[in-house]
Amino acid sequence: MPEPPNDYGLEEMRTPGNFFRHAAVAAISAALVVTAVPAVPAHAEDTDLESLQEAAIQANADYEAAQQELSDLQAQIDDNEAAISELEAKLPELKQNAADAITTSYKLHQEQSSLLALLLSADSFNEFITQLAYLNHIVGNASNDMSSLVEAENELTAKRADLEQQKQDEEAKVAAAEKTSEDAEAAVEAAKAKAVENAAAQQAAYEAEQAAGQQDATVTEIESSTTDSSSDTSQSASTDTSSGSSAQQSSSQTPAADTSSSSSQTSDTSSSSSSSDTSSAASYTYVQASMYGEGDGLMYGTTASGDTLTPTSMGVAMKTMPLGTIIEITYNGNTVRAVVNDRGPYSGNRQIDLQPAVAHALGFSGVGTVGYRVVS
Repeated sequence: MPEPPNDYGLEEMRTPGNFFRHAAVAAISAALVVTAVPAVPAHAEDTDLESLQEAAIQANADYEAAQQELSDLQAQIDDNEAAISELEAKLPELKQNAADAITTSYKLHQEQSSLLALLLSADSFNEFITQLAYLNHIVGNASNDMSSLVEAENELTAKRADLEQQKQDEEAKVAAAEKTSEDAEAAVEAAKAKAVENAAAQQAAYEAEQAAGQQDATVTEIESSTTDSSSDTSQSASTDTSSGSSAQQSSSQTPAADTSSSSSQTSDTSSSSSSSDTSSAASYTYVQASMYGEGDGLMYGTTASGDTLTPTSMGVAMKTMPLGTIIEITYNGNTVRAVVNDRGPYSGNRQIDLQPAVAHALGFSGVGTVGYRVVS
């Protein structure tokens, strides 16, 4: 059960100078306001711990999605502002070109008779066509320059309107994001409070068990699962041995020439075993992990499965893996087995939260990448 995200950035968001540039602390669309994170149950004490933990996980997932949405909106605002700046930089030149075009058009209009005389004075048809094309070119350029100015100003007006609307949308989303982050934090706090409500009594019980030489319940659960697994393997091996014995008796009646065939089979078996080991190593799923239970007030709290989080408990929290699942975890060359007995992590892209004994056995601290696979 990890800590809630503490990098909301709300103080920076409230700073006027940074409001729109650095408002990407959270995002929430108009639809998200309607379908916001469900509020923490009014009677959280009547809600089971696993449900509270799942609500906290969902609350933080929605908050992180909101951050991404607002970040995307901020990128659109930045692009719009850049386009506006580019258009504004072009306006002086476009205005001058348009002014020159208006002047040229006026002169052409005033000198229509002279231009007509010029065309009619052409000595040849080719000269007439050339002079006409030149006049058309001048008129066309003047018309294009004036059209370019009108188009640029229309585009600038539209982009300014879009930008203003985007910033208004962002204001609403930032305000809603504050509520989303508050909901997420409240959900986490409710789950934590539920988990540690009997911590003092559970600590006393754990210490009494340690004094009596009893091992942690999670260790017993893992050993029991391992024993069951070994028993199944032993029975399978016994069957294989019996089969092998029959094969050996048959082999004693087989000519010596078949020895090469037996050798070949042994080689194939060795190759198969090697292939199996490689496949086994490749079966790990690698994910981001963190640890909890030390320095966060959760030690001796209750986990989603009802176990107590202790200094020796070999448990982990995962978001959706069924409680009671035994997994094997590998990290930096070390491998341990643990039982999924809690829900978490609450935030970020982390998928496993290691309890202290598991983390210490792996030589793990902070946040890192671990591999895991289901054992049973």
